[in-house]
Amino acid sequence: MTETKKKQEITKLSLKDRKLLYELDKNSRQTNSEIGKNIRMNKNTVNYKIKKFEQEQIILSYYTVIDYSKLGYFNFRFYAKFFNTTTEKEQEIIDWLVKNPKAGVVARIETVFDLAFMVWVKNPYEFEKFWFEFKEKFRPYFWNEKVDVFTSVYHFKRKYLINSQESTDYDFIGENKIINHDELDLKILRILSKNARIPLIEIAEKLKTPERTIAFRIKKLEKNKIIQGYKANLNYGKLGYEYHKINIHLNKVPKRSELLEFANTQPNIIYYDISNNDYDYEIDVEVKEKQGLLNLLAELKEKFQVRDIEILTFKKYYKLELIPEV
Repeated sequence: MTETKKKQEITKLSLKDRKLLYELDKNSRQTNSEIGKNIRMNKNTVNYKIKKFEQEQIILSYYTVIDYSKLGYFNFRFYAKFFNTTTEKEQEIIDWLVKNPKAGVVARIETVFDLAFMVWVKNPYEFEKFWFEFKEKFRPYFWNEKVDVFTSVYHFKRKYLINSQESTDYDFIGENKIINHDELDLKILRILSKNARIPLIEIAEKLKTPERTIAFRIKKLEKNKIIQGYKANLNYGKLGYEYHKINIHLNKVPKRSELLEFANTQPNIIYYDISNNDYDYEIDVEVKEKQGLLNLLAELKEKFQVRDIEILTFKKYYKLELIPEV
């Protein structure tokens, strides 16, 4: 694909369009009337634009940010390079992961690794069972694998959509304080994880439960911070952005509050991840092409004593659900 063709595929958005996408990223479960009120746009226009964004695949899906640690889960993150594969074999591996109920996030990446996925389990023995099954089927086709325990993550608003550098509230996963819940709660969460904008009446019909009961349960899940928020899965490529994970080794590690504040005030940082590995600072960014990445790296180096940086480029999410299906 030539650079010219790539530029032609980028969708030009007005300020109102970007404000609408920001509202959906901030809370995709808002009604169209609420969104319209917030951005001073007619409800019918909001409805038309959202449908258009979905048809043009600028909005790929809507997902619910769930603090799975409050449900007794934690997750393992896996990176690997493909080895001696064909396109068909790689797709077979990806399809197997997408269909596996324990895998919640599956993505294609570039540079150091080719594949990334996350597995939600309640204990290490569950992961061991999954891991051996995966290796038994596909061990000849990957190498250079890296497995981490992924402990927590901060989700930030996509402030770059509205050109803001202000600190905002954020979603947080990883408090590790189990909250009482039952099977109905889990069924609701699994439905919302696949589509955060699904109407209450549809959830009620799927679960054969009164709509009022579903509404009460969702409010309780929100109050207990099991549901942290509702977000839009945007096609950043169509917006002219690239998605990179930046793994950083620091010469001197500052307080976590400093790392958090930097991430929250940078409009292009969307996640600050914490895992049990040798990285000191992990952030996910959406930036405008190479220059945007270089500008952010320069700010990082100016703010912190950076020793080394590893950059992983995300190409596509095949699955993005923050709770296991079993």
